[in-house]
Amino acid sequence: MSMKSISASYHKLPHLKKPGVVFLIVYWITCAGIDAGFGISGPVNPEGPGSQSFSNQAGHFLRHLIKASEDDCARVFGQYNTIISGSLDLKRVYFAPYDEVESLLDQAVNESMDSLTLFTHPLLQDKNGSAIVFSEELLKRVNQHFDFHGLFNISANGAESGSTVKMKFLVAGQGKFIVGYDRNEKIKHPDYDFATGNYDYNELFIMDAKKDSKGNPGLFNIKALSAPDSKPQWMKGPLNVDIQSMTMTSDSNGRRQILIEYNLFGNKYKMIDPIPIEKLTRK
Repeated sequence: MSMKSISASYHKLPHLKKPGVVFLIVYWITCAGIDAGFGISGPVNPEGPGSQSFSNQAGHFLRHLIKASEDDCARVFGQYNTIISGSLDLKRVYFAPYDEVESLLDQAVNESMDSLTLFTHPLLQDKNGSAIVFSEELLKRVNQHFDFHGLFNISANGAESGSTVKMKFLVAGQGKFIVGYDRNEKIKHPDYDFATGNYDYNELFIMDAKKDSKGNPGLFNIKALSAPDSKPQWMKGPLNVDIQSMTMTSDSNGRRQILIEYNLFGNKYKMIDPIPIEKLTRK
């Protein structure tokens, strides 16, 4: 199946009813940060490894989505419904059955795909396309079988409380990536363990899923809200840095890398290796 045919099916979905701070700062700037453009080559394949096989599975996935009503959206998004609805075309918002999500994620695992590549797939960058909602119930099931190993975990441990912060919903599509959590809390990230390894998870994150000027896909303008009436702020990372974007690029040897742009006394950049989505083994 060609990309063109998949895109066509995407637009014609059936409308179903259904220890010291100084040391840490020096570490982050000198060891973690790099100058913009250092070791970066041209644009990567935006669909990642094994893209044709994944696109075939994506085409099947898109044909089995279930139309979400405005009431469905209000129920899932809760007090943030007005904000989120203002970022989406609700006429093209869909839910995905778990079995279809599992099949798609299995294909992503088989191709060693990472979550950034998954959620910035070209079909999800399309502003005129569909938006796919992962409800809290679906996320619980996904979290039992898969680990996204992304910046935004489905569940994470509070850095001080140790209690679990849980994702309540996830939306991908129409050029947006949106995630909601059950509360505001600083968490300890197991995969992005730089400097302190602490990140602020907020009740809502809204960002753009698109390509940069070089054609590299990524998440840009990463903004957080701690309450429905709060002012959007940059996501806060270790040492209280402002995390602004994550871009899939490649180094001078062609190895895929994630370029993180953050602000700490000026804009800085850090290259990290993407971690593939993992299928968890039941005990």
